Amino acid sequence: MPFGWSNEESLKKGNNQFLSANNALADMSQLIKVVKEKYQAQDSPVIAFGGSYGGMLASWMRIKYPD
Repeated sequence: MPFGWSNEESLKKGNNQFLSANNALADMSQLIKVVKEKYQAQDSPVIAFGGSYGGMLASWMRIKYPD
């Protein structure tokens, strides 16, 4: 939660600029790196899937972060 647990703080004007598909993809990329390092699984493949918005993010992830 980048703005804390308070809904009031999260919903303040201007904070929604950080809610983009590009930011979601960058977050997922970092999460994958951290998990792979933590579990010593650098050579393990990652599968991204989903439906609707999640499916679009999965396909964009493959395009933007092929590695």
